[in-house]
Amino acid sequence: MSDLNVESSNLTEWHSYSLQQSAGAFLKANIATEEEITTVSGQCIEAWNNNLAAEPLFRLATLEDDDESQYEASIERWGTMLASLVTPIMPPAPFAVKMMTPSAFYEKHEPIYDLARSLKCPILYNEDADVIGLGSINPVTATIFAQALHAYVTETLQISPYITCVRMNYESWKALTEKHFSR
Repeated sequence: MSDLNVESSNLTEWHSYSLQQSAGAFLKANIATEEEITTVSGQCIEAWNNNLAAEPLFRLATLEDDDESQYEASIERWGTMLASLVTPIMPPAPFAVKMMTPSAFYEKHEPIYDLARSLKCPILYNEDADVIGLGSINPVTATIFAQALHAYVTETLQISPYITCVRMNYESWKALTEKHFSR
């Protein structure tokens, strides 16, 4: 699943894998029903097929409550539960919103930018392509994006990057995805 050279308007294997793994984690953590997962999956697939961004945990929050003021509490609670299911356990990063946008990295690696944008999983820092940090409200999405990023860098640059993942709170995630992916 290392091929990122697909147009971002298409559903890639990474999107499908992220959705499949998120759905499994949602069930295991008992935060969503099969019916909710079917609805969230359909929404994400439709968005990705239309070259729009989608994050399964955020979609679940909007399904659960139409009051945006409630998203943060739900996402924080669910993110903590999901973080216990991934290895290594992903720490929260309250400072993430203060990170600079890695514009040069995104411009140099357009397929990574496209996947990060579509999964709403911003890169928080990078030291060239050797050391990269990323974050999301959904630890599962962050883990899958880290795998895709590792595969891309290894394949295209012939280096094995060190990648760290952190959990972001809803407000930081919302601000960073707007800042990073508004172009």
